[in-house]
Amino acid sequence: MSKKKTVFGAAVIVMAVVLGSKVLGFLRQVIIASAYGANFETDIFFMSSEFMTGLSSALIASLITALVTVYIDVSVKKSKKEANGVASKMLILFLLISGALVLLTNLFAPQIAKILAPTFSEEHIAILIRYLRLFSVAFIFTAIQSVFIAVLNANDSFAPSKFYGLLYNPIAITLVLLFNQQLGINALVIAFFAANICQTALVYFLSRKEFRFIPSFSFKDGYVRQLIFLSLPLLMGNIFIQLNVIIDKAICSTLGEGVASNYSYANSLEQFVTTTITTTLSLILLSKYATLVAKGDGAMVMKTFRRSLSGLILLLIPVVAVVAVMAGDIVGIVYLRGEFDLTAAKQTAYALIGFAPGLVLVAIREMYIRLHFSYQDTKMPMIASLLSCVMNVVLSFLLAQWVGVIGVSLATSLSVVLTIVMLNRSIKNYLPDFRFFSMAPFLIKALIAGLLGGMSAYFACGMMEGLPMILRFGCGTLICGGVYLGALCLMRCEDLFVFIKELLELLKAKLKRGCKKV
Repeated sequence: MSKKKTVFGAAVIVMAVVLGSKVLGFLRQVIIASAYGANFETDIFFMSSEFMTGLSSALIASLITALVTVYIDVSVKKSKKEANGVASKMLILFLLISGALVLLTNLFAPQIAKILAPTFSEEHIAILIRYLRLFSVAFIFTAIQSVFIAVLNANDSFAPSKFYGLLYNPIAITLVLLFNQQLGINALVIAFFAANICQTALVYFLSRKEFRFIPSFSFKDGYVRQLIFLSLPLLMGNIFIQLNVIIDKAICSTLGEGVASNYSYANSLEQFVTTTITTTLSLILLSKYATLVAKGDGAMVMKTFRRSLSGLILLLIPVVAVVAVMAGDIVGIVYLRGEFDLTAAKQTAYALIGFAPGLVLVAIREMYIRLHFSYQDTKMPMIASLLSCVMNVVLSFLLAQWVGVIGVSLATSLSVVLTIVMLNRSIKNYLPDFRFFSMAPFLIKALIAGLLGGMSAYFACGMMEGLPMILRFGCGTLICGGVYLGALCLMRCEDLFVFIKELLELLKAKLKRGCKKV
């Protein structure tokens, strides 16, 4: 029970931090949309900042994941002191990697700009190049933060890695509101640098109890070579995932002015769910998987993996139904004001509908990827991500010509299926007794319940056409959730009952501990 409580408590704390960050992020996006609308200026800013943020996120995710798995393995099998020595060596290695990436970005910025926006004029391309070079400094911040965050994660402190949004969003909101007229889009550039400086200082301060830097580095060191061996496939795999977004925006830029921004706004809504739920749990479960693998407890690994899959699917299917049915209301509530007009809202809603199926698919993919990482297998996720990226390019190009922006986001969702299929086959090398389709009865019940919930919300919203959007959305969500849970209960979904039972036990235990303290 103690392990369950640890996971539950950590998940609640991190989700609260992420939720607060995402709420502030939505407020930031609303203010940006109202202040700047959707035009070439916002297209250039989003393309450059999100390209560099995507690459730096891919870098930090790969470095943290590789270091966490090795750090835990060394801590369990040797000592914490030796694990901290490994982290010191990695800080030097990560800084070398980030310096090389900054140099490469500055050298090849013109070529990158042409790839990101092939239809832009020379004037707009020149601005995009300048922003790309400016934002390349993100790699330096990433290298420093990744070591401190990895040490914190390995020691079961997960929330600090998610503080960036709590820093960046208030700074950006304040600067846009106060200095929009004087600074224009540069207000967001200043916010970017200020938030990164604050985040770096914060994670350094919080990790001081666990980690103290000791200068030591050699490419001949076994741990350095192991981290390089693990990090490079991780980095490539994460880059391929980020490339899906980059390619999609490049295709969107050919569909008309502002469409790339509409896609970005929809992607922010999709990331609200993905980051709040999927990324939070995968972050925590990676450390749990890695610890169990280091101890050789394969049976508990498989049990934890099976439970994490069913729990995420149960949680996300009604979300998919709500997003698919009420995308227009969601976009209208969040963005429809100021310079963000009905045309932009319609395009953003279309993109959001295409993202809806991916909410569940991405969650399943992330669970498989984290399980592979815990076994220090980074090669297979990289190969799967590469092939998925190729599939996304083909589908995005074809569907964009057919149905526009909804085809681009739908292609992103569908391409994830290939990754899941490949990783499901390869996981048998580590868990030979695991069978995904042994969950078929549960999956069928969950899909039927989700379909019934979505249909109920659709017809109910049709009957509430004249009501304010926020009221209609609230009622539709409650109806969808109620029908979904009711249908699962009528079909006697065992996974739901187990999930509720464990949740109640954990809450009961926490209440008892709280009463004892009082």
